[in-house]
Amino acid sequence: MGTVKHTLIVGEQGVGKSTLIRRVLAALDVTVGGYITRKEDALADPQLGSPIYIYEAGQPQTQTQDNLVGHCRDQRPLVYPEAFDRFVPKLQSIKDRDQNLILLDEVGTMETRANTFCPAILELLDGDTPILAAVKYKDRPYLEQVRSHPNCQCFTITEENRDELFEPVLTVVRQ
Repeated sequence: MGTVKHTLIVGEQGVGKSTLIRRVLAALDVTVGGYITRKEDALADPQLGSPIYIYEAGQPQTQTQDNLVGHCRDQRPLVYPEAFDRFVPKLQSIKDRDQNLILLDEVGTMETRANTFCPAILELLDGDTPILAAVKYKDRPYLEQVRSHPNCQCFTITEENRDELFEPVLTVVRQ
């Protein structure tokens, strides 16, 4: 078994994975690479629903067709796997940058059909740069592969424990 290098916050939709990650990052003085995915409800389309974009961490969050990974209406996603795959060169360049931490917010079900994105995430998990990731708790082979990666320690977040997880997660990430 490998050495634990990466911290995964695992939970259902809406329990506070990204919020906990933002709190942890605010408490650290680190250079962060990686990505953030965000549903932009203010830009919702009446037919398609809210657009979901992938943004490079630490960069301006601009919405373009290139980083539009899907739409969500009534909790049903319409996924554009090719957009995740277009992001892979940015993921691969993360390994060559001088950063202290890689942020993956989030690893979920939408990208499971992205043929090059999923292996790129697994390759990052094989690497030495610490990762802090939000991982959706769903029963999917790819997500199970991420959660059971030997370099990872998982913290399961719920509405009941989300406030008390801050210190333990911060302690592990600092190590």
